[in-house]
Amino acid sequence: MASALEKIYLYFSMGIILCPLILALMNVKSYPKELKVITLYLVSIATLGAYSAYLWSQLKNNLPVLHVYTMVEFTGIMLFYQVIFKTYIDKIWFWVLITCFLVFCLINATCIQDWKIFNTYPRTLESILVIGASLYYYYKITRQTLYTQIEKSPVFWINTGFFIYFSGSFLLFTISNYILPYSFKFNMMVWQFHAFLSIVNNILIFIGLWQHKKT
Repeated sequence: MASALEKIYLYFSMGIILCPLILALMNVKSYPKELKVITLYLVSIATLGAYSAYLWSQLKNNLPVLHVYTMVEFTGIMLFYQVIFKTYIDKIWFWVLITCFLVFCLINATCIQDWKIFNTYPRTLESILVIGASLYYYYKITRQTLYTQIEKSPVFWINTGFFIYFSGSFLLFTISNYILPYSFKFNMMVWQFHAFLSIVNNILIFIGLWQHKKT
């Protein structure tokens, strides 16, 4: 069983999403399209995350929710990048990518990794694709000829949050089914690291949304 301190830490990592979510809902009317997509993304994953946390608190298997969470999370993030890269990449390619990923998730859940097993393959693939998109964003801003204060760009902070979270979680997602049965203590340590990455991601998204509020 997790200690009280460990439970508090894990609940905090799940609850901190309320910070960017509340800020986004307060200012969504003034947002450009990419931040409205981020608002919808936050609402969706916060709802699924809350339900998953409830099942975890009741000692019930919440992994089926994770399968759905992965599909919703990937769709939201790719729609965000579709808006960001609209002048470089035709949006049809993002819809093709999203459709292929969702089909793969459903095939994986029904034929490869059961709904009640950690979905390592989709999570790993998702990490690779999001890392690739975030690196492409960094590449594009280094090619800009106009001087801009990049630290004041909401997209820069949000992209950095995604890059750190998925880069740090990549190995965890890949080997999770091997470490889960290893030992409960080790398992808790690994997921506490994942919780730390989630906290960093949500803080950076909050900073990004705050930068828009300042302008």
